[in-house]
Parts: sequence; C-alpha cells; structure tokens
Amino acid sequence: MQNVDQTRARTENECHKVLAEKMRRDRISTSIEQLRLIFYPIMQIPEDQALELEKADILEMAVTLLRQKACSRANSSFARGFSQCLHEMLRHVSLHAHLPPKDREEIKRFYVLQRTSLRLGSVFPNHRHFAHRSPKRTASRNRVALWRPWKKN
Repeated sequence: MQNVDQTRARTENECHKVLAEKMRRDRISTSIEQLRLIFYPIMQIPEDQALELEKADILEMAVTLLRQKACSRANSSFARGFSQCLHEMLRHVSLHAHLPPKDREEIKRFYVLQRTSLRLGSVFPNHRHFAHRSPKRTASRNRVALWRPWKKN
C-alpha cells in the first residue's frame, strides 16, 4: 500500500513539473509573439517577414531597441545639462564682462548653434552627420574662430 502511494505521489509530482514547464514555455512564446507584433511596425519590417523571424531575432531586436532608448535618454539628459550650463555661463559673462555689441552677437550665435546641434543630436543620436566629430574636422568646418572672453581681438 505504501509503495502504491509513493508511486502515485511521484507520478503526480512529475505531471505537475511537466505541466508547469509547459505553462512557462507558453508564457514565453506568448510574450515573444507580442514583441513580434509590436516590433514589425516600429522596425518597418513587412508583415510576412515578421512572421518568419525567429524568437532569438525578436529578443535581439528588443535588446537593441531598449539600449537605444537608454542611450537616447542619456543623450537628452546631457543636452539639457549642457544647454543649462552654457546658458548660465553666457548670462554670467554678459552681466560681468563689458563686451562690445559684436562680441555679444558672436556669443548669441555660438549659443544658438550649440543648442541646435544638441537638439539634432538628441533627435538623431545614431545619424552619422550628428555623431561626435574629432576636433580637427570640427575646426576645419567652422570658419569663424571660437569666441573666448579672455581673448581680445
């Protein structure tokens, strides 16, 4: 009698494990299918190609998209901080330095250019045109020398 109870308990335990594993796999498959439905319009993949994607492809797309999102947030935070710092510095210089109108205009132009490039960089973080450039390339593209408050022309 005891052997029968032990055998029955083992069988029930094995059935429970198999059922739990099946439910876990179903949850994973359902979640991956939901990701597939979310990603094919975002990634601009035709629906027929989206149906052919493997589960690993869908998970890689999810990881890539989440990394881009995190990077975008960091870039946006950097742009806000840089813009605020630049604005405060320019305000301080304009209040405490007696600058000729030409220099004030140069400061305004620099500020506007920096804000614009930061905005474009946060909107298009991976676009090669807005990627970080080396100082040599940047200097060669800017024909006007950078204004410095301590440098008198």
